[in-house]
Amino acid sequence: MKKNTSIRRQFNIVLISLYLLSLLITLPLVYYTASKEVYDSANKELSLLVDMVQSIRTYIRKDVRPTLLEKNIILPPAVSSTVATRHVAGHFKKLQPSYYIKTASDNPLNSDNLPLPLEQKILDIFRADRSKKVVDIEGLIKGQRYLVSSRPSVSKKSCNLCHNSPDTAPKAIVDGYGKSSGYGYEIGKVVGVSVVGVPLENVSTVAVKRGLLLVGLLTLLFTITLIIVNLLVKKKILNPLESVSESAQAISRGSIDQAIKINSDDEIGQLARSVELLRRSLKKVMERL
Repeated sequence: MKKNTSIRRQFNIVLISLYLLSLLITLPLVYYTASKEVYDSANKELSLLVDMVQSIRTYIRKDVRPTLLEKNIILPPAVSSTVATRHVAGHFKKLQPSYYIKTASDNPLNSDNLPLPLEQKILDIFRADRSKKVVDIEGLIKGQRYLVSSRPSVSKKSCNLCHNSPDTAPKAIVDGYGKSSGYGYEIGKVVGVSVVGVPLENVSTVAVKRGLLLVGLLTLLFTITLIIVNLLVKKKILNPLESVSESAQAISRGSIDQAIKINSDDEIGQLARSVELLRRSLKKVMERL
């Protein structure tokens, strides 16, 4: 019985080892694929959002502002791409609250556009390296992790219409935003950044969810396999071996009349037939004596 238990245990140890090895191999792969999928998805969404924001700014700058300025119409949401983007972003956020769109400046007309720490960091990067046209970075915005793409806002001659000084700015601008901030822009300087962000789902959370699903599936698979293998081992190996062992013990005690009947063509069947031949030979010898 110890032999039988040992054989079964060896099969179980092999299967359990394979189960653990499968987990060790697949769980890191799950984390890698989850991470890649999260970032690929975020990059795809970010690219679409960036194109949308740039299209809005281009539309205001090229299609709306020149016509209105020719008619001396100063309406901030129509002549300022920054103001237009802020209004569009406000409406967009009501529909898609998890996304982030903002034009940030450390010298804004509207105090709502003051930069958050990550935006100030991006501003400093653009100012330190004027050759940069785009900064893609991952960081926290109001406690949420985002994948962010930013482009610099460089002061142009047309910006001085509103941003040169309170004395020369249109009355609508001064009345709307006051005189304390948003003036003194130097042409060619980085005065702000256009920031677009998409939320990054926690990679660890995604990996844990998928890891638990994988562990559950592997556990179910190996449990079924373990049960089937144990049943097969018992039926095909342990029970026949017990029968041959009992017959051999009976022969050793002198009981040679009981035939061994195991009908199989495998190694255990060959062993059974060999023991049966031994029994018959002993029986003939005993009959002669």
